[in-house]
Amino acid sequence: MKKSIIITACALLCCFTAAGWGRKGHATVARIAETRLTKTTQKCISEIMHGESICGYASYADEHKNKLLVDYGFDPVDAKRVAALPHTFEANMDFEPFRGINDNGRYVKNCIHFIEQYSEDLRNWKELDDSTAFTELVLIVHFLGDMHCPEHIRYNPEDMTIGYYNVTFRKEVIRYHTIWDNNIIEQTNPWSFGDLARNFDSATPAEEAEIVKGGPYEWGRDAAKCSWPAHQVKPGDVLTMDWYFAQQPLMRSQLRKAGYRLAKQLNMIFDPSYARKHKKD
Repeated sequence: MKKSIIITACALLCCFTAAGWGRKGHATVARIAETRLTKTTQKCISEIMHGESICGYASYADEHKNKLLVDYGFDPVDAKRVAALPHTFEANMDFEPFRGINDNGRYVKNCIHFIEQYSEDLRNWKELDDSTAFTELVLIVHFLGDMHCPEHIRYNPEDMTIGYYNVTFRKEVIRYHTIWDNNIIEQTNPWSFGDLARNFDSATPAEEAEIVKGGPYEWGRDAAKCSWPAHQVKPGDVLTMDWYFAQQPLMRSQLRKAGYRLAKQLNMIFDPSYARKHKKD
């Protein structure tokens, strides 16, 4: 049964939840993806978006999170309904993502689950109302970016924090999660998202083909494995600029992968010919 996107009083509790990559990072992912969309996919997306670019709505989920909470249902453990914006996912220590959203009564915030659910919905997008088609499309764009952000991954049981603790960076006490949301890009990359997309889009055709193999859960496994080193930072650590520059290759790689994979996911949704050709990739 499709889960509803609802507005609830819980919205007030979500004002400071995760916002992976920030506006520039999410727009960069969307721009890389846009350059790889087939003409059929472009046409469908243009109709849903009324001619506007997905880049301008890549952070829609963060900007309107209070309106986009997913109703998970009643949680018997806490005796209350659970509503959240599921833009993180959970993996075990073999880097295998959790599948689904209910772990024996514990509700798991799993953006990969919703990427797949909304993708299935959008394969029949003309049967959806305009609002639902738009919302599910921009959430896929956002969630696929988020799942590649290192501090949007929970590692069960070793690190479930997603960086919600303080460190010191450039003599400032700051939440570690915030560094990966914004500082990791903004600190030394003052260019536009279009420039970043061109700079980061550096894989060879063979490398790109390898990156997009599989689907969202395979990509989640790769993201979890690649991002684990970023989770070695501990509460209270002092992070230097040497540490910052050492993280730049991971940041660039994850944004690049997210862009390539978003393009594949959108083409698989909207272009039946592409989907048939790449079904076994």
